[in-house]
Amino acid sequence: MKTNSSHNYYPDLATHGEELASEALAAAGYQILERNWQAAAGEVDIIAYHQQQLVAIEVKTRSGIGFGNPLETVTSTQLRRIQRGLLHFKRTVYPKYAHTPLRVDVVGILIDSDGEPTAELLQDVN
Repeated sequence: MKTNSSHNYYPDLATHGEELASEALAAAGYQILERNWQAAAGEVDIIAYHQQQLVAIEVKTRSGIGFGNPLETVTSTQLRRIQRGLLHFKRTVYPKYAHTPLRVDVVGILIDSDGEPTAELLQDVN
């Protein structure tokens, strides 16, 4: 797959970012339940269980800051969509989590010109 950016070293930057985020989150104690969960409201990148909460994680990966900091690109509309997707997941797939609190986290990954990633996690984004 061709890319529009000369700084993009990966055929699918978003997929690469999700893989990096999943590995880092698992190492930080998140139990990854699903990736790329398809709900009527739209896709949720990662669904996990962490600190007795069901968590939807939005992953934003950029190969430069030309389009802004990855964390700053998540809109309130996207957050509402992610929250609806997580609620759908909770109701349909994991009813055992019926009384489990929900939260949304965002992972921003920036891949520099050498292909080295840096990641930042924001927990409980509203």
